[in-house]
Amino acid sequence: MKFTKDTFSTLALPAGKSEAEVWDDAIPGFGIRLRPHSTQWIFRYRRGGRQRRMTIGAVSAITTAQARDIAARLYARTRLGEDPAGDRAETLARASETFEHALRPYLIHKQAELRLGSFESVNRHLMKHAAPLHRLELAQAAERRRVAALLMKIATSRGPVEARSTKSSLSGFFTWAIGQGLFDGTGIATDPTIGIPNAPINGPRMHMPSDADMVKILRALPEGDFGDIILLLTYTLCRKTEIGSLGWDEVNFGAGLIELPAHRTKSGVARSVPMSAPVRRILERRAQIADGTRGLIFGTGQGGFSGWSSSTMNHEGIALPFVVEAALGHAVGDRISRVYNLATYQEQVRAALELWATRTERLISGELEPEKVLPLRRRKNA
Repeated sequence: MKFTKDTFSTLALPAGKSEAEVWDDAIPGFGIRLRPHSTQWIFRYRRGGRQRRMTIGAVSAITTAQARDIAARLYARTRLGEDPAGDRAETLARASETFEHALRPYLIHKQAELRLGSFESVNRHLMKHAAPLHRLELAQAAERRRVAALLMKIATSRGPVEARSTKSSLSGFFTWAIGQGLFDGTGIATDPTIGIPNAPINGPRMHMPSDADMVKILRALPEGDFGDIILLLTYTLCRKTEIGSLGWDEVNFGAGLIELPAHRTKSGVARSVPMSAPVRRILERRAQIADGTRGLIFGTGQGGFSGWSSSTMNHEGIALPFVVEAALGHAVGDRISRVYNLATYQEQVRAALELWATRTERLISGELEPEKVLPLRRRKNA
C-alpha cells in the first residue's frame, strides 16, 4: 500500500504477535513497524549482501509527508552507493569521542616519553587549562576560533608564557590525534593552533639581582621553612623543587654532599651538590629539630615546599663559565664535547660554592658592602 495520513486508522498489530511491519509501495524500503506500545517509521536497504535498517522516528511525532521525504532522500543515497546507517553510527560514535576521551591515550603515550617534570606540565596544560574543551566533540574542540579564545583567556588569567606553553601542548595533542586518524571525515587535516598568534610578552628577563637586592631579600627572610629554603637556594644554586622537595635520604653529611637522583634534576642526570659551610649548618640545624616522621625536610604532609632559585655566580667572576654550568646542573659544553668530556668538576664546584656562600654571608652581615652600579644614560637621538 501507499502510505497516506489515513493509513494508520486501518493498521493494527495482528493478534498474538509482538511486532509487525508494513511496507510502502511507492518508495522501496520505506515502512512502518508496529509494536504493542509504539509505532515507528523505518527504512531498510541492502549493502554488501546484508540488510541494513534505520529508524526514522515515531509515527506520533513525524507526519506522513515528513517521513516520506526522509525516506526518499535515504533511498536516493543508497542508490548512489552510500551507507546511511553506517554514517549514522559513525556520527553517534564521534559524538561520544570527546576531547577528554581522546586525551587519555595521548597522556599515557606522553608519560612514557617525557621526563616527570615535563609530563606534569603537559598534563596541567591539557587537563586543567584546556578543561573547557573536555566535554566537546573532538571536531568542535579543534575549531580554531574556540582554541584561540581559550588561549586568550589563559593569557589574561595566567600570563602569556603559560598561554604559549598551553598552545604548544595543544599543538602536540592535535598533531597526534590527526596522525591517529581521529579527525578522519571531519575535514580537519591540520593542527588548529597553526596561525594563532602567540600572546605577546615583554621580552626575555634581563634583570640581574644586585648586591643591594640580595641584601634586602636575605635580611628580610623569616625563620622557618621559607627562610631556610631561600638561603639554601642562594647558597647551592639549585632549583626550587630540588630544595623544596629535598629528602633526608638525599643529604649525605659524611661526604658533604646533597645527592639528587636523576628524576629530580632538570637534565635528567643524577648529580651531587657540594655542601658549603652555611649549607651544612642549615641542614644540621634542621636535622636536630626533625621529628623523624617525614622523609622530606621541608613542607607538611606528603609534599614538599616550593620557592625560587637564583644564579649570578658567573656575573660575579667567582668561577669560570663551565664551572658555573656544572654548579647549576646544566650540561657542560656543546654536544660533541659532552661525548668526550666526562668530568664532573666536583672539586671546582665545591670551591666555587664555598666562595659564593662566603660572599653571600658577608653581604648579609654587612661585612661586605654592596657594589654600586651606575646605570648608563642613553644618548639623545641614539
